[in-house]
Amino acid sequence: MPRRDPAQRTAVDWWVRVVPIVLVGHLAVLGVLRARLGQIGLWLWYAGPVLLAAAAAVLLVGSLLSARRWKHGVNRWHVLGYAGLIFVIFTLPTYEAYPSSYDDRPSEVVFRLPLDGPVTVAWGGGDSDVNYHVFLPDQRWAYDLLVTRDGRSFEGSGAELDDYYAYGLPVRAPASGVVFAASDGEPEVEIGEPRWGLAGLGNHVGLEVAPDEYLFIGHLQPGSVTVQAGDRVVAGQVLGSVGNSGNSSEPHVHLHLQDSTRVYFGEGIPFYFHDYTQAGVPVARGMPEGGHRARRYVGQIVERLTPPAPAGQPR
Repeated sequence: MPRRDPAQRTAVDWWVRVVPIVLVGHLAVLGVLRARLGQIGLWLWYAGPVLLAAAAAVLLVGSLLSARRWKHGVNRWHVLGYAGLIFVIFTLPTYEAYPSSYDDRPSEVVFRLPLDGPVTVAWGGGDSDVNYHVFLPDQRWAYDLLVTRDGRSFEGSGAELDDYYAYGLPVRAPASGVVFAASDGEPEVEIGEPRWGLAGLGNHVGLEVAPDEYLFIGHLQPGSVTVQAGDRVVAGQVLGSVGNSGNSSEPHVHLHLQDSTRVYFGEGIPFYFHDYTQAGVPVARGMPEGGHRARRYVGQIVERLTPPAPAGQPR
C-alpha cells in the first residue's frame, strides 16, 4: 500500500488553529468568574458566555464547511481540534447560574412574605430547576410569587387578568427601609401579548433595606403604588397591588435583592423569608423553592405566620 504523504499528518486546518484560543478564553473566563470579583465578573458574565457560544458555533460550522475543501485527509490535529471544541460546547452549561460574590454572604435582614395568605413560589431557590432567574446577575436570588389552586394560578380560561388569583392582592413591604425608587406609570401587559425583555419590572418599588442592599418589588398594578422616593416604610406596610406590568407573563410579584440601585447592573444577594409555614410546618428562616412542570406550578406553598396579638387585643 502507498505510504501516506507526511503533509497529511502535519497540515493544520484554519479552524483547528483557533480552537486553542477559544479553549484558553473559556478556561480564563471560568477562572475569573469563580474568583467572584464583583463588578468585573458581572461585565464578563454579560459578554463572555455569549461570545464563547458564538465562537464555538462559528468553528463548528467552519469545520464542516472546511471538510469539503480539505485535501490532506483527517489527521491528529482535526481529532484534537474536535476534542477541544466538544469540550467547550459541553461545558457551556457551567454558565447556567451567575456566581455572585454574595453567594456565601446572604443578607442578615429579616424579610417577611409580601403577600398574606397561602403563597405559591413560582420561581425561587438556588438552582435553575427551581428558579429560572439564576442566569441574571442582579436577579440571581430572585423570587416570583403568586397564588394557586391545585397547581393552577387562574380560573376559567386565564385569558383575562381578573382570572388570576393573585391579581389585585395587596403587596406589603417585606422589610423596613427607605424608598429609593417608585414607578407607577406602566400599563398592564395583557395575557398572551408580546412583551419586551428589557421592559423589566414595570411598576415597581425599590427599598434600601440595609447599607448597599436594595430590594426591588416589581410587576405592580398601575395606579396602585402608595409610596414615593424618600419615604420610610415599615415591614408589612402596603406598597401597591399585584399586577402584570413590565416583562410579566401573568400577574405575580417579583422580588430580588442586589448591591446596586441600577437594575441589571448589580449583583444578586441571597435573602431568606422568616416566620412562615410550609406544608403546615413552621419555618423560622428559609428560602422556599419554586418549580413548574406540565403547565402547573409545583413550587412550595408558604404562608406567613401571624404573630399572636397582645393579651386583650384582637389579632
